[in-house]
Amino acid sequence: MRTGEQWLDWLAASRVPAFLCRRDGPVVEIVARTPAFEAAIHLGAGWPGETALLAGMAAAWPERGDSASALHIGDGPDWQCVLQALGDGSCVGIVRLTDLRQRYNEAFFTTVQSLPDIVARMDRNHRHLYINPSIERVTGLPAQAFIGKSKREIGLPPELVSQWEVLVERVLHSAEPAEEEHELPTVDGPRHFLTRVVPERGRDGAIHTVLSTSHDITQLKSLQRQLALLASTDPLTSLLNRRGFVDRAEAEVSRVGRADGRLSLLLLDVNNFKAINDNYGHAAGDNVLMAIGDVLHQEIGVDDFVARLGGDEFCVGLVDADADSARAAAERIRRRIGGLGTGDRCPCAVSVSIGFTVASDDDHSVSDLLARVDQSMYLDKSGGRAPR
Repeated sequence: MRTGEQWLDWLAASRVPAFLCRRDGPVVEIVARTPAFEAAIHLGAGWPGETALLAGMAAAWPERGDSASALHIGDGPDWQCVLQALGDGSCVGIVRLTDLRQRYNEAFFTTVQSLPDIVARMDRNHRHLYINPSIERVTGLPAQAFIGKSKREIGLPPELVSQWEVLVERVLHSAEPAEEEHELPTVDGPRHFLTRVVPERGRDGAIHTVLSTSHDITQLKSLQRQLALLASTDPLTSLLNRRGFVDRAEAEVSRVGRADGRLSLLLLDVNNFKAINDNYGHAAGDNVLMAIGDVLHQEIGVDDFVARLGGDEFCVGLVDADADSARAAAERIRRRIGGLGTGDRCPCAVSVSIGFTVASDDDHSVSDLLARVDQSMYLDKSGGRAPR
């Protein structure tokens, strides 16, 4: 093991501004210095003086015999000192005068190290040159496990690796920033991240590395899903609203147009609903609508969909159902609703008029279907034709 004098000789030969010091109780004493140290404190601007250096070392003296500590000398950030304990009660110290760029880089590094976002730098072969400690909090893998390796070499899920590599290659070839959402396996289960990758140019102007930041947007995605659900759901019955129904039906109509399936619609209107509201109150009318919604939800298949279009009007989408199946479903629903009573929150007998139609490849929009099934429903209400 090198002695303090040997360390100082080596640092002197390397022209490092350094010194050897010892502590006796609260008193710290510098016992030897390199020529570079003498030159630095005489030529460097703003040297706070040896008294400030000794006071700082007394406060920052390494606690363990082989540990190190760092301190700012004086009140400003310009002069810094690193103390390395040598195990014999002495320390070797190295001082330096930082410039504005160094202080900026160190402040930036300190900030990135403490960010909750995952920050990484990669070379053109997708290997990590740097990754901040947040990666361990998120994945359970230490940052050191990533250094010098690509995500593929680390063994991350192939789908994630492919998505990531395509994103990085796009940035490398376009020389423009790009971002993408992806799902990352974490210690808390799969979570959604928004990753932004920016190119980094070297002094030669060429792009040698990229810098990525990955921000956890799991809560935002959950909120977006909740808002989308609210925007497409009827708050009274929890069925789809008109907007949600049209969105789903448009997808099914497109499928029918490609000869990839069938779709039948049932349109239901509550008979004498105004009288129910007038005689029993609007709360009772709401209970009737909720009871009908429950029946429709129970009667549809797993691939079917149902909505309250507004007021007392409901629509059912029967996926891959032909005319006979639609008629049978309509009569089954009619009987179920006709059997509702006080045990189902209904203050009186309830009946509905039902129309139905089957989509064809000539239907270009959901509005065509709704117009046709609306006519069918009014024929049933007037007694002209029932879906039997």
